[in-house]
Amino acid sequence: MPIEGSVMDATRSRKSIIINALDHVVGSAGYLVLISACFTAGASAQLTRLSTPISRSDVAYSSGNPLLSHEILQEYLEGDSASYDALWRSARAAIQVGMERQGSREQNQWLDPAIRLSALAITLRPDGIEGLYWRGFAAGRRAMNASASYAVALAQIVHQDAHDIIASDSLHGGAHNMLGKLNYEVMSLSWFERTIAKMFMGNKALDDTSWQKAEYHLAKAVEVWPDLILFHFDMGQLHRKRGRREGAIRSFSQVLSLGAVHPIDRKLQDEAREILNAWGVLREKL
Repeated sequence: MPIEGSVMDATRSRKSIIINALDHVVGSAGYLVLISACFTAGASAQLTRLSTPISRSDVAYSSGNPLLSHEILQEYLEGDSASYDALWRSARAAIQVGMERQGSREQNQWLDPAIRLSALAITLRPDGIEGLYWRGFAAGRRAMNASASYAVALAQIVHQDAHDIIASDSLHGGAHNMLGKLNYEVMSLSWFERTIAKMFMGNKALDDTSWQKAEYHLAKAVEVWPDLILFHFDMGQLHRKRGRREGAIRSFSQVLSLGAVHPIDRKLQDEAREILNAWGVLREKL
């Protein structure tokens, strides 16, 4: 299984972990200087922070290596299973690994543990926004690979987690994106599929959906957190679905103009580039 099997060998030294992570950040030519500073007396406070598993996992994640980030955190959680910060970060990393996988089975092998990890984080801190966000995010992605009945249950988790976050922070871009994506996915079903789902498995998440709400929440996410590639990509997908090509071109072009923040961002940029190329947009600019 990917969770148990991916835990790092306990004998791996702290130094090798940091070298691996920093190599992705600054390249082989630059990390030796940083590593040397880390392991000499009087290292700066900033480099000292890399001695903690949480900080090492953050460096690995930001450098585009969510698998390494997850492995570091899983090893840490073996000794401290009640760490809220490690649990939600481990869920975040597992989600990113899952989203990079091809095929629903391979994705679910990471998304299912991500839901469990973030749920554990919520148990420790029920009002913790990070736990709520990453559980809702994982549930939303998992619903795309689920059976109808399970997808409805997951949709309710997304709906509830997003509204709980917004109750604490009305300008949380992630929560707005979750609601926008939920509305988008439900409204993308056929009328017959939506009707059957509401009749036999209905809940508030299904009843409370519309294209207007999808657009409102996706646009709100872009407005309040404009630097996140995923939000512009999802906005582009909505424009594309609704037949608004110019709006989609603007959103997908924005995807290409931003710097990657999450590991999945590079994959989203590749997809946006393929769409724009298929429309001849990028060729026209050359």
